[in-house]
Amino acid sequence: MGDNEDDKASGDVGSEQKPEEVPEPEPPKIPDVELIVDGFGFMPKDHEESAKSRRSSVFKKTSKPIKDIMLPEGETTSPCASSTNIDIVRRYTWKTKNRMIVQVITYGATITSVQVPDRKGVPDDVVAGFDTLEEYFQPRNPYFGATIGRYANVVRDGTMVVRPSGRMYMLSTNRKHHHYNGGYVGFDKVNWRSYVNGNKVIMSHVSERFHEGYPGTVMAQVTFEVTCDNTIKIEMRCTTSEPTIVNLSNSPYFNLAGHHAGSEQMFDHIVTINADKYTVADEEGVVTGEKKVVGGTAYDFRVPRLLRVMLPKIPLGGYDVNYCITQGTEQDLAFQARVLHPGTGRVIEVYSNQPGMQFYTGNLLPDPDRIVEGKKSFGYVPLMGKDGTYYKKHGLFCLMPQNYPDAVNHKNFPNSVLNPGEVYVHRIQYKFGLLLGKYV
Repeated sequence: MGDNEDDKASGDVGSEQKPEEVPEPEPPKIPDVELIVDGFGFMPKDHEESAKSRRSSVFKKTSKPIKDIMLPEGETTSPCASSTNIDIVRRYTWKTKNRMIVQVITYGATITSVQVPDRKGVPDDVVAGFDTLEEYFQPRNPYFGATIGRYANVVRDGTMVVRPSGRMYMLSTNRKHHHYNGGYVGFDKVNWRSYVNGNKVIMSHVSERFHEGYPGTVMAQVTFEVTCDNTIKIEMRCTTSEPTIVNLSNSPYFNLAGHHAGSEQMFDHIVTINADKYTVADEEGVVTGEKKVVGGTAYDFRVPRLLRVMLPKIPLGGYDVNYCITQGTEQDLAFQARVLHPGTGRVIEVYSNQPGMQFYTGNLLPDPDRIVEGKKSFGYVPLMGKDGTYYKKHGLFCLMPQNYPDAVNHKNFPNSVLNPGEVYVHRIQYKFGLLLGKYV
């Protein structure tokens, strides 16, 4: 026993093992795209009621709301049935390795910020918006960055006949006697439900039957994704319980020199639009059903044109026109437009599967040089946005992929009716890039 113990004791030194070398930790890998979630504010309890109070008198004549008709007397919905009693407006922020930052909020499924570096690497926000949620509630908000629905653009006289049933429906009339951008409470004025799937944010909203006069209950879903090549991908899907019209779009107001740059920088943009025709509109801005060729007119952007040269040729004070996009046979995403700002080198390209695109140059934004006279004479009423910026006429532009305006009332326009069992799918891509050389 003693000998064995001595052997063990004497062998202690020889049995020592060298400590294993610990590999140095690898530096953390920076993801191509990082997604961050936080809050942007809370929906006020009376927001929906105050919005409904602005509806047309046609809808005030209903004796009971639809939900009161559907529910038996004395039965109310449980406060725990949904999260509507704690209605948080969430904000999603994407950051790419190419230093692009995109922010989207659930109120109106709205793009609030797009920061893109210029050719010198200096980032700037190129999309108009507001700093606070309350500012997005204001009636003067011109749909900055919002998702537009159920039907983007104008429906003449707020009336439509849905074929093949032939039934006529009256929609709310929120722009003079016409229906515009979904009515008083369109998709841009509701807080969408949302969840995250990888780098995608999926938002959903249920539009009830006869909301703003539309037939059918519509389930809408909008998916936002930002990729490492500085592309914003938007996919909109809808299903319906009965035949109705659907035409969703998104309305970010751009200025590639920066949302604060104003009209002087906006005039320097060079625009290309892939369209041979446009839909003619009357003095109220409502399409007549006629399509005209752009060749030989001030609407021809088939080759790059400078806005400073083209805008004075338009008698209506700027562009607010739907272009008929040239699409290939069985083509999904078609190139729609390209805009370049030579000073910063920033470029945006728009792709979509829709047959039309509205090009708008901010004609109705506040004009400091105009004094409105009437019963009450007043001058320039400013519209203040992010970072104390005052947005003014011709300071921003829109590129809105869509179906043709008032398509349901014109047989020669693309179909806009969605039937039960069908799925409406609208895809948009906003691709941002840089022109490093000198543009000639």
